[in-house]
Amino acid sequence: MSSTHAPGKTWWAVATLAYIRLYTGSDGLTHFSEEHLSLEPVPGGRGMEASLAVNRLGDAHGVLFAQLKSGATEDWHVAPRRQFMVCIRGIVEITAGDGQKRRLTPGQLMLLEDTTGKGHITHATGTEDHVALAVPVTGPIK
Repeated sequence: MSSTHAPGKTWWAVATLAYIRLYTGSDGLTHFSEEHLSLEPVPGGRGMEASLAVNRLGDAHGVLFAQLKSGATEDWHVAPRRQFMVCIRGIVEITAGDGQKRRLTPGQLMLLEDTTGKGHITHATGTEDHVALAVPVTGPIK
C-alpha cells in the first residue's frame, strides 16, 4: 500500500492483507483456504485518516491474548467462536481435519470458523511459547 501526498489529493495503490481461513466443510472436516482482506481509504477521512486504508471488522468484544507453552499440543477441538488469531510470538502449527497443516509465524493471521465438526489440532513448535491475539468476528469479512 502506498500513498502520495499532493495538496488535496491522496492516491492509493491496491492494498490487501493475506490470511488463512480454517473452516468446516460439508464433509464435517476442517479445511484451509487462502484469503485476502481489502484495505480501502477511510470514507470522508480527514487529517490522519486521509492517509489510512482500513478494513472495518465491526465492534470487537472479548478480545484476548492467549499463550500456549512451547511444545504443547491442544488435541482435536473446535474454535470457541468465529475469530481471527494473530500470531504475536513463537510458531504455531495447525492441523486441519483433512490432514493439511499450516504454520503461523509472528505477524500472520488465521480466521478460525470451525465452530462445528472435527475441529483442528494446535501445536506450539520451536523454542519459544506461542502468543496470539484473538479477535472475535461477528459480521461479514470483505
